[in-house]
Amino acid sequence: MERKDQRNWKVPYFDNLCPKDTDWARLAAFIDGEGSILINTHSPKGRVNPGFYLRVTVANTDVRLPVWLKETFGGTYKDANTPKYYEGKNWKRCYHWGASAHRGAWVLHNCLPYFIMKRDQAEIGISLQESMSKFTRGRGKEVPFDLVEERKSLKQELLALKRRGVTTVPEAKVTV
Repeated sequence: MERKDQRNWKVPYFDNLCPKDTDWARLAAFIDGEGSILINTHSPKGRVNPGFYLRVTVANTDVRLPVWLKETFGGTYKDANTPKYYEGKNWKRCYHWGASAHRGAWVLHNCLPYFIMKRDQAEIGISLQESMSKFTRGRGKEVPFDLVEERKSLKQELLALKRRGVTTVPEAKVTV
């Protein structure tokens, strides 16, 4: 798939992958329970403003899950076990699957109807990716200040939703 084709992420297929509705529902459940929706920053050399990118991850101790995710949705997976964190501890091995930028937005867009807990976070991630189409970076071109501020604001909004101790409890449905 050409890079320009990847920019159209509001479709059911991507990189010759076309998951079924049940696959999207499963992925939404995995992201809800074992996943993260992130807005990361990077500061490439020679640029004044930071860059922002969407990242969607799922972690699990069973390698079959990230293998299935990669086969079904693309992206990458890795063994997350480094000596720094696991040496001398009796922990199970952990594996991370991830999708970034256009693929991450494609994942969130198609999982949106199935999310239970992370729908608000997914909408923020999608908003970030939509903001990417407002400016095409080129040699010697800096992202406009207002767009950088919009992206910073989305990152802060996402972090606020994820802050420890912040929960929303929906009204209970009572049936008689």
